[in-house]
Amino acid sequence: MNVKLKVLSVGALFFIGQAAWAQKIERDTIPKENEIDEIVVTGYQKKNKDDVTSAITVVSGKSLSNFSSSTMGTNALQGKAAGVNIAALNGKPGGGSAINIRGLGNITTSLGASNPLFVIDGFIVGNDQRAQDVFNSINPSDYENISVLKDAAAAAIYGSQGANGVIVLTTKSGKSGRPVITFSSRIGFSEKIKDINFRMMNAAEKISYEKQMFALGIPGYNQWTDQATQSALELDHNWQKDILRTSSIESYQVGIRGGNEKSKYTISLGYDSDNGIVRNIHAYKRYTGRMKYEANPTDRLSFGASMGVNYTSSQEIRDRNNTQNPFRAMYDYNSFEPVYMPNGSYNPTRQGFPILEALKNNPENINSLIIDGNIFAQYKIVEGLNFKTQLGGYYNNIRRTSKTLRGSFLDTILGINGSVVEQNQNRFRYTTSNTLNYVKSFGNHNFDLLALVEYTEFRNDYISGTGRNFSSPSLSELGNASIPFAIAGYDELYRTFSYGAFLTYDFSKKYILTASIRQDKDSRFGRNNVSSEPFWSLSGAWNVTNEDFFKSGKVVSLLKLRASIGTRGYNNIGLNLNNFLMSGGVYGTFPTIVANSNYGNPDLKWEVTKSQNYGAEFGFLRNRVRGTIDYFIDQKKDFILSVPNFSSEGGGYSTNINAGDLSNKGLEISLSADVIKTSNFNWSIRANTSIMSYKLKKLRDGEMERIYGINILREGYEPFSFFLVKSAGINPANGNEIYYTKDGGTTEIYNSNDAVLIDNKSPLPKFFGGFGTTLSYKSFDLQADFTYKSGNYTYNYMARNMLNYNNGTTSNMRSDAANYWMTPGQTNVLPRPNNPTNAPGGITGVQITDRFLQDASFIRLRNVSIGYTIDKKTIGESLPINKIRFSLTGQNLATWTKFEGDPEVSVGSGENQTGAGQTFINGAFALYSYPAVKTYLFGIELEF
Repeated sequence: MNVKLKVLSVGALFFIGQAAWAQKIERDTIPKENEIDEIVVTGYQKKNKDDVTSAITVVSGKSLSNFSSSTMGTNALQGKAAGVNIAALNGKPGGGSAINIRGLGNITTSLGASNPLFVIDGFIVGNDQRAQDVFNSINPSDYENISVLKDAAAAAIYGSQGANGVIVLTTKSGKSGRPVITFSSRIGFSEKIKDINFRMMNAAEKISYEKQMFALGIPGYNQWTDQATQSALELDHNWQKDILRTSSIESYQVGIRGGNEKSKYTISLGYDSDNGIVRNIHAYKRYTGRMKYEANPTDRLSFGASMGVNYTSSQEIRDRNNTQNPFRAMYDYNSFEPVYMPNGSYNPTRQGFPILEALKNNPENINSLIIDGNIFAQYKIVEGLNFKTQLGGYYNNIRRTSKTLRGSFLDTILGINGSVVEQNQNRFRYTTSNTLNYVKSFGNHNFDLLALVEYTEFRNDYISGTGRNFSSPSLSELGNASIPFAIAGYDELYRTFSYGAFLTYDFSKKYILTASIRQDKDSRFGRNNVSSEPFWSLSGAWNVTNEDFFKSGKVVSLLKLRASIGTRGYNNIGLNLNNFLMSGGVYGTFPTIVANSNYGNPDLKWEVTKSQNYGAEFGFLRNRVRGTIDYFIDQKKDFILSVPNFSSEGGGYSTNINAGDLSNKGLEISLSADVIKTSNFNWSIRANTSIMSYKLKKLRDGEMERIYGINILREGYEPFSFFLVKSAGINPANGNEIYYTKDGGTTEIYNSNDAVLIDNKSPLPKFFGGFGTTLSYKSFDLQADFTYKSGNYTYNYMARNMLNYNNGTTSNMRSDAANYWMTPGQTNVLPRPNNPTNAPGGITGVQITDRFLQDASFIRLRNVSIGYTIDKKTIGESLPINKIRFSLTGQNLATWTKFEGDPEVSVGSGENQTGAGQTFINGAFALYSYPAVKTYLFGIELEF
């Protein structure tokens, strides 16, 4: 229903959940409400909420703006939308996310493979990790809102790009009237979240433990004298305090918005800095700028343009599984080992490597420039018929520099007299789309037809040079390296061409039908399958509320039923998987050429997802209570997977094939309620949850399973179920660990060949979502948000390392490592350390079993923000300030979990999971990556 807003003696405009409401405040009465027509951005079109037949969640930019400036927009979206499972890759400032909309997007084991399609102001950015980088380059202060398109009815129009859902960002636009200038600033700090459910040994505990191990005759442990013990106890300290620090965060944004009936504009600039929690480096700096302009010079012509510039500079740490990683070093170093040697140099400790020295003398820097732009023009040919052309693209330059300074500790070990690696990468993508939109009404019959033609091109070039042996000890640039050690480079290109149509029909806003069809051509697929099958969707909705028999309802104020079915494709695959490639090299002084390890597949075809969705939107008591419920089935056919070479080819080759089918099913529920609504006091609550199930329906003919270390793909089970030897506990008579054999028997001899699939345990959560509350009283406001996941498991390699007595010879241990079997009858303990024959070949130590497979369910207090606003009435007319708001914000303030460590794990070890050809399974294991941080911010916002 349309509502004309007039100047009210006492009035307010509230944005509640996903809808806007006009309120007229009357003294001592409950506000009366009338819903304003809400516009939902679906990507190619903007639609009235009543006309939407698909599963779409809209999140306001304001609800995401409370987060730290170094928290990327995708991370801030966590817990805000039902069906959207987001996990930060790690806690590093400026880090991205692993995103799954409606379950596991696909089986491909590479970072970003399950990303949704990202769209910014109508510009299609892409559905890979590069596209997420562009999306995250936009300052959250510039967000107007985000629409998440989840089912086929919403995403099928994007064809091969929309298989994993679509995230549509609308940035802020200017408004008619005098210019409005805004300035905001936040300063604060962050610190590592305290270790959860475990504690490391202090000096006294570790020395006592080493004495026990020596008495048991464990190899590698030495005897402690009384004098050495006393000296070591005096050195007791916490390495986390020596390696880590409290970070410093600052953020500044300034913007101006304005316009008139003919044109509107907005300009913003920002600076963010977060030096991170690791000493000796500055983790993250960002400079942003954004401009947006829209004009309607005539009744027929409108056009607009937007451009964003983002420059980031970061100093990196080694995210690997040794003490070159500060987050492993701080656990491995013993608390009785000092930071410095008597001569003032850094102590390499028993680990043989001084991390604090390396952070200074082995620097690694990444500088990234992202420029994104979008321009469009729309012309009304005749009444109801509009033509729109749009061109959007981005350019991303990444320069990475890694140095080993001459004379550094690592340089001395390597004996290379200094080295430098310079890497430079340029990415450029553009998309041009042309649409013809015809809108016509015949009485109560309304038609909306959109025709589309689209072309995309992506180019990527890379070059890397390595030099060694610095001529001058004080210079570390590539030109100072006297030995050109290595050089590498490549160019990449792909193109897509698409055409499609989208039809919407409604009768009196009561019954709505939509249909879409699209076909794509993509150069990344095999030459025999360049063209996709047509991607299509059909959907319908019934606005029961608009029926005459329903309009007098006082209890049920909103009821809308929806259903949809359709198909979507998937094209987020590596380049040249379809081609046979050769690489050049050298053998001695002779040039060589060899086949690439990837064996091209010219028959590679498209993954296709067939989706069904059945949903309802409802509201009670004049929409004081409102919500949505959706049940969906996604069936993925011919998913793409890299497999080892066929028997007909020799060597260590692999090829990408269409390997099988996958099914995701789920139930999504969102609820919100205005508990109290008066002129001075408002209190609302909200919650969303997703209930998921997954099943690998089929693998390629003749293959029933694929093993990925501790995870497995097997027909009929959850994808990436854990594949481990099962522990049967401790033999109380002798303290040896008992293992289940593959046939169900038991043994005290460990054999990795006894690994079995652990049913119903995988890294995929069964439940996830968020809940929160918002309160406002006069000028005060409070917002709190929680996120949660349940039913997912993570293998805790950190726990195994810290409890394995073999590691105690050089590394510190967890305090509960001393809880091992000592006397007959003990069961709930670690196995006895002095068992030398618990595996073939006499392998000793705590073995890799399901003992360390832990439930990673958690609830986290994600964000709390308290604010106070001083309005114009209080400020007075003498000052040119319209509004001042002060705020205090905290992030990651509390976590409830049984997991021993941080349960919000995505990347376990970046250098072992996220590179080319490596296996990345989101949340599969925990292994010393950058931890989550607790953040506190003070903010001030001014409006002129």
